[in-house]
Amino acid sequence: MNQAAETLEPTRLQKAVEAIAITPEAATMLVDGYRATFKSKFEREPESLEDKRRIAAKIIGRYSKLSAAVGAVTAVPSVIPGFGTAVAVLGGGAADLAAALKLQIDMCMCLVEVYESELSSEDKKHLAFVLALAGSAEQMAANGGRAAVQKIAQKLVYQYLRGPALISIKQLFKRVSITFTQKAMAKAIPAGVGVAFSGSSNYVLTTVVGKVAVAVLAKDVT
Repeated sequence: MNQAAETLEPTRLQKAVEAIAITPEAATMLVDGYRATFKSKFEREPESLEDKRRIAAKIIGRYSKLSAAVGAVTAVPSVIPGFGTAVAVLGGGAADLAAALKLQIDMCMCLVEVYESELSSEDKKHLAFVLALAGSAEQMAANGGRAAVQKIAQKLVYQYLRGPALISIKQLFKRVSITFTQKAMAKAIPAGVGVAFSGSSNYVLTTVVGKVAVAVLAKDVT
């Protein structure tokens, strides 16, 4: 196997998450539902940046609530379709991480559809993975306040978006996995990652990941 092929070989975590993550096409169907609701309520298409922010807020709220439900182990099979696939590939604890990442990636896939609907399905997928993984990776490693973490996470997203997509995604999966493992070994697992943690922490983590994604997609750079 040549070096390029080795570089692109996905990790077990990446394989598990990709197996259970939503498709761009499914995300389009979900977002179309939000667009239809918006049109029915306001009697116009959601075209302005503020309109898109309204829809994005609904999406972030939905996935944050789902993530909170994942805080209870017994809720996982109903909240995460295909969770058994992650368990089969990864085993217990790492499958919890895959479940948390799956919801964040699904959320970002929908947010990409809101802001960048003209992209190809493959580009939507790459963008959603980078947004979700970079946001989670920075929060898992950070010790600062939420606002500071959001700023750093945005910079991390831009950093990885400048690189080759497939390599960037693999690097981010590796970064998330290493950070999670280090925290677990130190008995200081970051709040909000996986079903072993509280629903409130899961809610906060997913909400912040969503806000970072919206800031990037809306070009809200400060």
